[in-house]
Amino acid sequence: HICAKIFRVNLTRAENMCGLYSQKEVEIMNKYESIIIINPSLEEQGMKEIIKKFEDMINSEGKVESVEEMGKRKLAYEIKKNSEGFYVLYNFEAKPEFIAELERVYRITDGILKFIVVRKED
Repeated sequence: HICAKIFRVNLTRAENMCGLYSQKEVEIMNKYESIIIINPSLEEQGMKEIIKKFEDMINSEGKVESVEEMGKRKLAYEIKKNSEGFYVLYNFEAKPEFIAELERVYRITDGILKFIVVRKED
């Protein structure tokens, strides 16, 4: 790098002056929205536990801006023999790496029929 050649005597100072290294790492937080469809045959307590579980999970790695329980709605087509689903919308900020883990947990959670996570444009 050209800056390192100019400041051969004190390489760490040269790296800092050229902006190659900073003292603290910058964390990229993107805004996302996610809709999950919960099996409506679950009792109300089971639904509340799922909603709280994901709210806590998102808050552990990011920040939940809002959770909107959209209620029971008719599905466009049957999913796992269900014609209705309970919709929940999450708006949140998180690191991009967290989304893969969130989707993995959505997939293995009993009671979730479908889900989607979309990055919101700033």
